[in-house]
Amino acid sequence: MYTGSKIRRVGVTFIWHRGNWHPARYLAVLALLAVGQNASADLVVPAGATYALAGGTTDLACTDIVVGGTLELGGGTILNARNVTLSAGGAISLGSGSITLAGNWANTGGTLAAGTGAVNFIDAATCATTSVISGNTTFYTLGITSSEGKLYQFTAGSSQTVQNLTLSGTAAQPLRIESTTPAAPSADINLLATGTQSLSNLAVRGMTASGQWLAAGQTNQAAGGAVLRWFGNGSDAVAPVPTLSELSLLATVAALAALGGRRQRRRLNKNPKSARSPE
Repeated sequence: MYTGSKIRRVGVTFIWHRGNWHPARYLAVLALLAVGQNASADLVVPAGATYALAGGTTDLACTDIVVGGTLELGGGTILNARNVTLSAGGAISLGSGSITLAGNWANTGGTLAAGTGAVNFIDAATCATTSVISGNTTFYTLGITSSEGKLYQFTAGSSQTVQNLTLSGTAAQPLRIESTTPAAPSADINLLATGTQSLSNLAVRGMTASGQWLAAGQTNQAAGGAVLRWFGNGSDAVAPVPTLSELSLLATVAALAALGGRRQRRRLNKNPKSARSPE
């Protein structure tokens, strides 16, 4: 269901103006996709417009999603997107639906209402060979998997908040997760305390984890991978330095003095000549 007066049909652009459809001399801003059919044009929802899936599956066939208005998935599924751009003021409401893409996720000031839905990145070398995740987004489920050693870059300074996280490569070709400035930890994944993680075969550089420790007990397969709160033993706790009250401190000093006195008496008993005054 589309709310608004502008659409772009597959392959040809039109706009409704003064009772007639007009061709591409007007700005076209929405690809109207039939649920369950393949598409060959971008899905573009302009500011002020709403496009709602009525369920089912929409295959974008390696085209883009650009949202400046509102895109509502409900329980619907969008497959094989290339890039997703969530523009300032735009909103994607996943509900229990999902988006699968092979390219970039760019949030330039919009909102993802994650619901219980999922955003999944997959291999599709003919569509996109790398992916960049930019901006700050809160995901309910974020899945990134690759059997090809694909590179996923998170822009420096960005933070992704996640309830359920899957990052998975293979032993032969680990999944590459990097900040865009990989020499130092500079992009963050915040896995919530109540969240779940399924992580394996990772090569990580330039990333931090501000929520749960990530991939604890696993080995980073990236040479020179600078990370913070990834891998290792899963603990950055520092034992507190004990502090004593004034009374306890005096008692400790007295005990140490008594111990020193006992040691001195033992030495004198073993060598009584050492206690005599010189003649």
